[in-house]
Amino acid sequence: MDYLLKEIAVFVRIIELGSFRAAAEDLNLTQSALTQRLKKLEEAVGVRLIERTTRTVAPTVVGGSFLPVAKRMLVQFEQSMEDLNTLIRARTGQVTIASLISVATYVLPGALKRFTAAHPNVSVRIFDDPELEIAGRIRRGEAEFGIDMETADQDPDVEVTPLLEDRYVLVFHPDYPGVPSGAVAWADLAELPLVTYGARSGTNRLMHERLAGLPRTGKWRYEVQHLSTLLGLVRAGLGVGIVPTLAMAGQEEGALLQRPLVAPDMRRTIVLVQRRGAELSPAAEILKAFTLAEFERFGDTG
Repeated sequence: MDYLLKEIAVFVRIIELGSFRAAAEDLNLTQSALTQRLKKLEEAVGVRLIERTTRTVAPTVVGGSFLPVAKRMLVQFEQSMEDLNTLIRARTGQVTIASLISVATYVLPGALKRFTAAHPNVSVRIFDDPELEIAGRIRRGEAEFGIDMETADQDPDVEVTPLLEDRYVLVFHPDYPGVPSGAVAWADLAELPLVTYGARSGTNRLMHERLAGLPRTGKWRYEVQHLSTLLGLVRAGLGVGIVPTLAMAGQEEGALLQRPLVAPDMRRTIVLVQRRGAELSPAAEILKAFTLAEFERFGDTG
């Protein structure tokens, strides 16, 4: 049958509005064009679908039976077009995310490799940010989702999904003197020169929260803003550092040694964050799934 959905849409709208004139105005057609489309549909099916008198417009018996079928056809077509557009958007365009630097360095590459293999025409912009900036980017809509560190004062406009527990460890050059063997208590750091984080670091804030009330746990010799700088100074033998275990994933074997920190054991919770109530784009939803799968592969540390 050689007819189009727009003819079916004309039939449905005439019945719904009970008027050729109202249907023509609603569909932005002339009454003549509207009548021609209905005629084309009736010729295609071989029966009259609408009875029209000077005072009423009503479906015929066949038209009344066809009406719910016609409505379903229109809904299904609209849904099919939405699905097609979703598929196209998932395969093209750009996704913007925000991430902790350690996660962007050691976890995201695996997820991005698999995502790009499946969707080579989608570009990904990554804000590799300090902990305190990620939730703000999500709240302002600058990134669709982010990988952050859970905090005590979590932004209420952001939804949080825990991903893994990441234990903090002491790292040092293999030749660095004075580091105890086995697990190291925080109190044992008192005489070790630390390479530590600046005040804006999420790790710095976490240490102040978790270690409140303990004796001073060490004296800092170098203060840095980024994890990569801290690791570089520790590799050079300039001091010892406190880092999440995840940060050791990319270190050359034997370049640095690590010891578990105890009394207390300190961990950060890595979380996925997105704006509360916001819907991700199709491509971002797919990248999120790849990212969650990559975290499953890593599992908790320590």
